[in-house]
Amino acid sequence: MPSETVLTGRVGAVGLAVSPVTTLQIEGARATTLVGPMEPELRRLGGATVWVTGSPVSGPPNATFSVTRYGIVSIDGAKPLVGVVMTRDGATWLATESDTVKLAKAPAELASKTGAKVWVIVRRAGDELVTQTYGVIRDP
Repeated sequence: MPSETVLTGRVGAVGLAVSPVTTLQIEGARATTLVGPMEPELRRLGGATVWVTGSPVSGPPNATFSVTRYGIVSIDGAKPLVGVVMTRDGATWLATESDTVKLAKAPAELASKTGAKVWVIVRRAGDELVTQTYGVIRDP
């Protein structure tokens, strides 16, 4: 199995609506254009710091990288939870890769996103995780 390359940087969503471009700005290097099936999700993460795995591919005008997986390092300096929104017993839950957590006081807009892949910044209030902010990565 060929080894994958890992890059870390800040996502940029640039270009026009008819010709969008998603880039990864790596410190001290030129922006790399991101392509592949993960590109639409990464585009929605504009401004976030992420790591991506995949492989370099040819494509003008910048270096181009085909992404196979990614993870969010931080959004505005905070580490988010990432998962799929669920509703159970009238409460909003987030199913992450490793756990399912209840989101206390989730905004109605987030609660209505059942099935969507989202990032959520939370703060702990006693034994509850209170939603501070969130963003949709992939619609249901």
